[in-house]
Amino acid sequence: MAVGEVSYTESDGACALMADNGMSMLPWQEAVLADWCANDPANRPSYTTCGLDVPRQNGKNAVIECYELYRLAVCGWHVLHTAHRVKTAKKSFNRLVRYFTSDEHPELQALVRQIRRTNGEEAIYLEGGGSIEFIARTNGSARGFDDIQLVVYDEAQELTDEQYDAISYTLAASSTGERQIVYTGTPPNEASPGTVFPRVRKAALAGGVGRICWSSWSTLKLPPEGASFEDVLDDVYAANPSMGYVLEEDYTASEFAGGSLLGFAHERLGWWSEEAGAKRAIPAKAWRESAIDAIG
Repeated sequence: MAVGEVSYTESDGACALMADNGMSMLPWQEAVLADWCANDPANRPSYTTCGLDVPRQNGKNAVIECYELYRLAVCGWHVLHTAHRVKTAKKSFNRLVRYFTSDEHPELQALVRQIRRTNGEEAIYLEGGGSIEFIARTNGSARGFDDIQLVVYDEAQELTDEQYDAISYTLAASSTGERQIVYTGTPPNEASPGTVFPRVRKAALAGGVGRICWSSWSTLKLPPEGASFEDVLDDVYAANPSMGYVLEEDYTASEFAGGSLLGFAHERLGWWSEEAGAKRAIPAKAWRESAIDAIG
């Protein structure tokens, strides 16, 4: 789904940069990047809001990696990469920094002005002005970050309104006038505190929101109780664009056999519960702890 004016896309350049540095994009990843890299006739990003929800292990992080590398090294953007957990932000930093530190990529090494490895403050700064900073989200994170063109919300299913408010307004003072927010994640489960991801996704898929694109691989229905793996196999292929590339049918069958049907629906079929992201009047932890044993 995409709503915006497109004159051309720079995705071929982004994918070629990754291929030159040892990673080729899968067809579905190329399609997502074609939207994220699209520009309007005024040479601005066609979409100020981009979304991607796809089940785990399909290669979502490779799409982010390709896009950030291109915007950082080629476009000279200032990027803020946010994640729910410190270790996830650290992993994303380690994946990207290897391109700028490996002797196999001398042309990227030559661009580096500074690499900051302080835990919780990881960042890459380039001579041409591009930069990327990695943070774990808190209610006060990103206050003090200036002149950001791109905010990436990784693990967006955990993004709360308070965290969004603390981060997204960093885009307002972009010196180039280029502003973009990218949401990536998986469907939240019923215990997730995140409210932003399902709300933005719902608005995007409903239409009527300008300059927004959203790519979603998900089943529309929860499989019935007692369903077999063969019953859900068509949904497995429909919801997992990397099936047959990096995901295998035999292993997916073992995932189905070992877990609950609800868990498989969320994690492998990309099923969105109507309750996901709902605000609860009573926090789940408080509700559980108030149970009376005699009643159950």
